[in-house]
Amino acid sequence: MTNLAERLEPKIQALLFKVMQLLPTERSTDFGVFVTRQNVMHNRPEILAGARRNLKIHFPGDSDAEIEAKIGAFLDGVGRFMAEFAVMDRLIPEGRLNFVGLDAFRAAAEAGPIIALGLHTGNWETFGPAFAHAEIPLASFYDPPVNLFERQIAEGTRARFGVRLLSPDASGTREAIRLLRQNRVVMIFPDEARGGHIMGPLFGRSPHLKGNLAIATRLARHTGARFAICHSERRGKGHFDLFFGEPFSLPEITGRPDHHADVAFLNSRVEPIVKANLPRWYFLDDSLAPVADDAGQDTGA
Repeated sequence: MTNLAERLEPKIQALLFKVMQLLPTERSTDFGVFVTRQNVMHNRPEILAGARRNLKIHFPGDSDAEIEAKIGAFLDGVGRFMAEFAVMDRLIPEGRLNFVGLDAFRAAAEAGPIIALGLHTGNWETFGPAFAHAEIPLASFYDPPVNLFERQIAEGTRARFGVRLLSPDASGTREAIRLLRQNRVVMIFPDEARGGHIMGPLFGRSPHLKGNLAIATRLARHTGARFAICHSERRGKGHFDLFFGEPFSLPEITGRPDHHADVAFLNSRVEPIVKANLPRWYFLDDSLAPVADDAGQDTGA
């Protein structure tokens, strides 16, 4: 039987979301940071432990104070990201999104299929309003949150900006291939965690075929699509630079593709951007344990 806390949680989330909708944008994101810090500090100590562990791996020369400053940036980013769902419709009208490389991306999308590699830095949901503003139709792989309220908010936000959601399974992959063959833009997230384990980037681990890095390369091999990395960087409270990367292709081959080599190649383009934004990376706290290799084909966002 569902306990009282589980029954109350969606109601509390809905109330907090309503408060954030009513506040001015920057105060709304400040409130999101406050709520997130309180929740993590009191209820989710494993998040802090995981983030500290990984930061010490990535920054072995940092002092304890420097690590804690990065923890603060991590919680700040997560809190503002959560709150920004409530104010997403305001970001473009208030001049809070700065587009870098959008014109070149639009020209590339008009010339052929593009696999947009979304990264979980800054606020990746800002690409919904960005693509809508640019009048570029977008389909995106999407792994629904378990929490019903969070799922409703995420799906409602993407729907308002016309993002077509692709299921994280074989059906979604087939639909992505169909869309790419129609010269459309499909977004997939090669930086991801599943079950508390980071699947990508590799961060020194061996290439594997379980995650979205592998799926993205297979989509490109099937359709001839080029890649473009799309990531956002936070510039203060509720302000972002959105980077639309220069399109690139997988290396040309003769014969059958080496899927592990393709994954390593794509990782080499994605990982440096994630590393440069580590304190603001959403999956900072997840495990960096090696991933057992197989040919799993699930997708997610």
